[in-house]
Amino acid sequence: MVSLSDPKCQITKLKAMAIAPKVTGIISLISSTFIIQHVLRDRKRRNLTYHRLLLGMSISDFFGSLMCFLSTWPIPRGEACLAAGTTATCTAQGFFNQTAALCTPTYNISLAVYYILVIVKGRKESRVSKIEKYLHALPILAGFGTGFAALGLKLYNGAGWICWIAPAPNNPERNDPNYGIYRLAFLYADAWAIIVFLAVCMCIIYFHVLKQEKKLDKYRASYSQKKRKQSKKIRNQAFLYVGCMYMTWIFGSAFRFMQFAGKTPPTSIIVLFVTFFPLQGFFNLTVYMFPRILRYFEEGVPLTQSFRRTSSLFSSIRSVAKKRQSQTQAETQVSCVEGVAETNENGAILEEDVDDADKEAEEHGIEDTTNAIEEGDPGDEDGTGDAPKDAIDELEYIVEA
Repeated sequence: MVSLSDPKCQITKLKAMAIAPKVTGIISLISSTFIIQHVLRDRKRRNLTYHRLLLGMSISDFFGSLMCFLSTWPIPRGEACLAAGTTATCTAQGFFNQTAALCTPTYNISLAVYYILVIVKGRKESRVSKIEKYLHALPILAGFGTGFAALGLKLYNGAGWICWIAPAPNNPERNDPNYGIYRLAFLYADAWAIIVFLAVCMCIIYFHVLKQEKKLDKYRASYSQKKRKQSKKIRNQAFLYVGCMYMTWIFGSAFRFMQFAGKTPPTSIIVLFVTFFPLQGFFNLTVYMFPRILRYFEEGVPLTQSFRRTSSLFSSIRSVAKKRQSQTQAETQVSCVEGVAETNENGAILEEDVDDADKEAEEHGIEDTTNAIEEGDPGDEDGTGDAPKDAIDELEYIVEA
C-alpha cells in the first residue's frame, strides 16, 4: 500500500511531481470528455469536418490526460513517490503517453490547415471534407508510429512523474544510453517544429485578414463593420487554439532545453511543467466554448441552445433560404401573369413571410446571410457573392454550432 508517508514523498519536489498532474489531469480529462460527448450526440456536428477534427484531438487528449492523472502510480514500486506499478504497467502508460503526447499537438497542424483553407483560400465545408482523411491520418500515424517504435525499442521506463522514454539503471535490458536522442526525435523536435509551423500559419491568417479589412474600407459602413467583426472572430478562434498548445508546452520546453544544455531545472519550472502539460484538454474546452459565451453576452443566445440533441441551426438557415427562393419565384410568376401592380402587392405579402423566417433564424442566433449578398463584398463587386465570403459565413456558423 503506497501513501504520502513513503520516504520519496518526503521530498517536496517529488511529492509535487506525483500530485499536481493528478489534479490538472482529471480537469483536462473531464474537459475532453465534454467536447467528445458534445460532438457525438449531435448529428449535425458529427457531419462537420471542423467538429470531427476537434473530436479526434479530444479523444487523443482524453488518453493523454488519463495517463497524466495516473502520474506515478504505474511506475514500478519504490522508484517514485506513490509508485505502485510494475514494468508492464509502466510500459503501457509509456505507450499511451507517447502516442497521445504527439498525436494531440499534431492535430493542431490539421486545424491550422483547415483554417488556412477556409479563411485564406475560401474553401467551403463540402470541399474541405474531401481531404479530411489526410488531416486525421497525419496525427494518428505520427502518434502511433512513434509509440510503437519506442515500444519495440523498450524505451518506456519511469521518468520521474510519469512513464515515458527514460533510462533504467536498475534494468540493463531496458537501459538505453541514447534515450535523450529518442526523446528529442520522437516528441520534442516534432513539437517544436509544430510550434514554428503554427506560428507561420497564424501569420498568414493575420495578414490575410488585415488585407481583407483594407479592401472593406470602400464598401458601405454596415457591411464593412459586419465583415470585420466576423473575420476577427474566426481569426481569434484560430489563434486561441494555437495558444492552447503554447500554454501546454512552454514550461515543458523550458525544462527540456535546460536538460539538453546539461543544467538542472529549478523546482519551480518542474512544478509548472507537470501542472500545465496535462491541461490542453481544459484549454481546448475554454476555446471551444468561447464563441458560445460571446453570443450569450452579445446577443443573449442561451448557452444551452447548442446542447440540444437535435441542432436547429441548419434547419433555420434552410428555412430562410427557402423563403427567399419562394419570394423570387412568386414575384416572377405574378409579374408575367398579373402585371406590375399585383406583383408589388404579392411581393409585400411574401416580404412578411420572409420577415417571419428571419425572426425564426434570429431566435437561434443566426444572421440573415442574404444581406451581405445584396450589399456586395470585396471579392465580388456586382453583389453576387463569392466563395471566400460564403466560406467565412459558413465557418462562423459551424464554430458556433
